[in-house]
Amino acid sequence: MFDGKFEYFCRAECKREYVHARGRLRDQDLATASPPEVVSYAESPSASSHAPEPAGDADVAVDAAPGARILEAGPPNAETPRQARIPGRNGHSLLIGVDAMGIVCGVLAPAIGLLGAIADSVRLPLVIFAWLALLVGVGRSPRDPADPQTLVVVGPTTLAVVAACWAQRVNDPRAVGIAVLAGLGASVAIIVERLVARARFRIQGARRRVLDALDLRVRVIHDGEKVERAAAEVRPGEQVVVDGGEFIGVDATVTAGEAHVVPWLGARIEVLKREGNPVVAGARVTSSGLRMTTTWSGRDRAWIKLLAVPSARIDVAAPTVRTLRHVIERGVPAAGALVGVAVFAGNATPVEVMASVCAAAMAFGVKAVCSFVGLRFARAHLEALASGIAYKDARAFERAGSVDIAIFSARGTVLLGEPEIVAVENVGPIGRVPEGSEEPPCSDETTRVLALAAGAETASSHPFASAVLRAARVSGVRPDAVRNATVHAGLGVTALSSTGKRLVVGGRAIMLEEKIGVALADTRVSGLEAEGRSVLLVALGERVIGLIALQDGLRAGARAAVQTLLDARIEPVLLSGEARETCETIGRALDIDHVRPEVLPGDRGAEVRALAEGGSIVGVIGHPAMDDGALGAADVAVAMGAAGSTPGEWAVALASDDVRHAALALAIPRAARGRAWGAIALGAIPGTIALLAIAFGVAPLAIAPLATLFGALAVAIHAKEAAA
Repeated sequence: MFDGKFEYFCRAECKREYVHARGRLRDQDLATASPPEVVSYAESPSASSHAPEPAGDADVAVDAAPGARILEAGPPNAETPRQARIPGRNGHSLLIGVDAMGIVCGVLAPAIGLLGAIADSVRLPLVIFAWLALLVGVGRSPRDPADPQTLVVVGPTTLAVVAACWAQRVNDPRAVGIAVLAGLGASVAIIVERLVARARFRIQGARRRVLDALDLRVRVIHDGEKVERAAAEVRPGEQVVVDGGEFIGVDATVTAGEAHVVPWLGARIEVLKREGNPVVAGARVTSSGLRMTTTWSGRDRAWIKLLAVPSARIDVAAPTVRTLRHVIERGVPAAGALVGVAVFAGNATPVEVMASVCAAAMAFGVKAVCSFVGLRFARAHLEALASGIAYKDARAFERAGSVDIAIFSARGTVLLGEPEIVAVENVGPIGRVPEGSEEPPCSDETTRVLALAAGAETASSHPFASAVLRAARVSGVRPDAVRNATVHAGLGVTALSSTGKRLVVGGRAIMLEEKIGVALADTRVSGLEAEGRSVLLVALGERVIGLIALQDGLRAGARAAVQTLLDARIEPVLLSGEARETCETIGRALDIDHVRPEVLPGDRGAEVRALAEGGSIVGVIGHPAMDDGALGAADVAVAMGAAGSTPGEWAVALASDDVRHAALALAIPRAARGRAWGAIALGAIPGTIALLAIAFGVAPLAIAPLATLFGALAVAIHAKEAAA
């Protein structure tokens, strides 16, 4: 009963569609009454501290956050409950009835022998009816591109029915066994078709909901005026505008404005987007308006390019699924031919050879294995989309699942990338800071050190430079008027101070390069680095006169991201330009044993390639703006915050800047790949045993469809457990 009235449904799937449609309408009414609240990363750092679970009927899942409410996945264009329930009801009921009768008739073919003499006249009509029911079911259900060719399912059964008719006509002594083979083959084929269709129902519904949610209209600026168009009609490069409360219909780059945005379809978080930031179709603006330049539109949008085009779908084009499908399609006739030759060599009659060929084809052509493996990949893809993860293509998805080593470019991934100064010290006997002190003394010497460092760092855009300039501004220290400042990427800055002396600011590497001794400060620097701090040395003339210690905090979710990789048996590696002691301290805090310290930005590509030389598949997690070298050298590049951007060259692009999602981008396809191989083994073993038994004549022909049924049930149960 719903709202005091009885509602009748043709089957459980119809009821689920009806309940889901009612829920969508209710959520839309709530959204109209008052906008749903969203929790931002800043408000809740632990918003997605664990891998999200798929929602309900394979809806796009969202990150869990205390006090958060689920956002509507799309605009208010849902079907009414009755529209979701009525279409195809009678047709589906008729099809289910035909399937049920076909299964019963096929099963009765071996059981009818209990009736005695009448069995011989009834058995063949039952077999033919079961075969016709199979043809009706296959004809009424369009083939999914992830399935093998229809002939793989219908062909062996059809030939078995022909062989049964032939055997009865010539009174072959094995006519009963051949008829049983044909009847059971038709029944099992119908059961497999129903199992696959039932398992695929939710996946198809989830895809359809995503496509419907992104069927949007956008406002394009044309000749200075705003013109409304369908999102599919917008061309890359065109300017679009979105106001607060509206959904973004295209992938784009912000060119004007600043607003809080729910970054992907179904997300529960808000991020701040400003000029230069990419956004994806399906994101929702929650504050002020934005003006954007379209990067991708239509079927090229990040969130639907692997859903809208059947040939590009993960469950169709992934190498494992494609290879498995081709093996089954090409292996069925080959397996039948080999067994036929073996049986013919044993002096079998032509009809017996034909029946053995059909049985071998049934045993080898396990459609359920291919279909359920594809469904496992499709479900994983939807799970990734729920976490704001977009893959370049199906090959990139499976390549991400093969990664053995995941490299974090430390700054901005596991570290905040916003270091703060914790100590400013002069080096020398006058005013030296006592060992272990974190507070800079209030003296002219330390002020002079900070002023010189700030003057040199004015020319740099490094996070350390920003921290030094910020500290000088807060302390009221005026940067020294340096001249001829030169930035050495990853090392530091050289310049001439206001007094004309050579000024060098940076780590020990640049000091050694400039032939400046650091022995006087080495003990203190080592102590600070052992505490996980970064140290900038300040040298004036030919000697070090002071140092600045900086501390960069761990990002929210950094430990969870590392643990996700460890659970997936992926080795995490920390790649950084910091000193070894600092890098090792950070690694211990994150449970990362493998660190690569003191690697300059220009050398990181070579470092990544060196790790790959051992035969491992290497993935790199980083930001396109800062880590281009490392990302470009990786087998799998995971670009944070890059979904919707123009290049689109990264294997994986995230709609968020959350390192936990970056780890999931590798863990999700790896888990899917492992479960897929488990399903292949479960489904192939019964068929292989049956194939050998038929070839050597040690088992009746009916073992082939039974083995197919056992394999299909095993794979279906395995897929259900994986989904749970």
